[in-house]
Amino acid sequence: ATSAEEIWKKLSERYEGKGKQTIAYLIGELFRGTLSDESAMETQLNTMRQKAYVLKSLGQPLDDSLVAIAMVISLPPSYSILR
Repeated sequence: ATSAEEIWKKLSERYEGKGKQTIAYLIGELFRGTLSDESAMETQLNTMRQKAYVLKSLGQPLDDSLVAIAMVISLPPSYSILR
């Protein structure tokens, strides 16, 4: 690896996995997860944004509006007024 791009590509393939299973898993995590009142909401939302970023790096970008929808439907019952 001679360039930063080549190094990033090798690291991504090695540690993030590449393939339909990883993409399906991450999409499932985004849309089936439920956030908790017991942890900081900002941290949990950042984790969701990170999954969206990994999807983009794997060649499966999600529109920002879809990520926002995933966040809203994942909110705990205490945030039901926002749904």
